[in-house]
Formats: sequence, structure tokens, C-alpha cells
Amino acid sequence: MTDQPSGAPEVGRLSVPRRHIVPPRPLTPRQHATLLAVADILIPGAGDDPKATAAPRYETWLERSLAARSESLAALSLILDELTREPRTHLEQGLRQLHAIDDGGFQLLSSVVAGAYLMIPEVRSLIGYPGQHPSPPRVDEAAEELSDGILDPVIRRGPIYVSAAGE
Repeated sequence: MTDQPSGAPEVGRLSVPRRHIVPPRPLTPRQHATLLAVADILIPGAGDDPKATAAPRYETWLERSLAARSESLAALSLILDELTREPRTHLEQGLRQLHAIDDGGFQLLSSVVAGAYLMIPEVRSLIGYPGQHPSPPRVDEAAEELSDGILDPVIRRGPIYVSAAGE
């Protein structure tokens, strides 16, 4: 149940954006095929660790990874279009070139691929990765950090609170 009257527009969230599990638009079939080929090059699998596309439900998690980076979907599409021009046998070389001339583009591409892989619960369990979780410091660790003077500039600056109400 919401506190808003029926028909009223939804009030925006103030802290974090809504979580999306599907990208704003799908990749083209060629872009999708190239992305899967890239995934298997970057995560080839070894021993008991499966290659990217052999991991359980990898494509489902890849969609979520694309949704998480939806602000970069246009840039990612351009990168995939460029890589699609390469014959499949030269895709690894195309990735090496991308890394050399556009490290930001390579990081975007690899973070989508690796992010999807590391979101798969079975993969995380297999490699012993617990995923992201809060790990607040112990009291003695916090006291040690504070004694190092990390907050000294903030304390010297003093309070800077300004009321949003303009009071």
C-alpha cells in the first residue's frame, strides 16, 4: 500500500535509483552473439570453473548486467558493432586492440561480461566468492582509523549544514 492518492504520480526515490533487471532495449542478434563470444574469450573456463556461456543461466544474468549498465548501452552497442565486423577467428585480437586504444570501452565490456558471471550463485559458490556484503569494521579498527586523522579536515572545516527549507 502506498501513501499516495490514487492516480497521483509516483514520488521519486531520494536515495538510490530503482533496480532494473532488463535493459532499456535488447541487443541486436549479431551484437548478442558477439557479446557471448567475447564472454567465452574473457572467461574461457578452466578445471571445474565453466566458461562464461556454460555457466547456469548465464544469459539471464547477462541481461541483468546489461540492465545495471543501461546508461552505457549505446556505447556498448557501438563497441559490439565494431567487434562484429571482425571475423570470429580475429575476435581475440579485436579485444586486444580495444584494450590498447579504448581502455574505458574495454572496461565497460569486460565489466558487463564478468559482472554477469560473478552474479551467478553457482559460480560464486564454486569459486568461493561470497558476493558483495557489508563488513563494518570492529570497534578497535574504527578507532584506529579515526586516530589516523582521517576526519581531521572535516572537523577543521566545521559544520556546513544548510537547511533545504531555506530557514
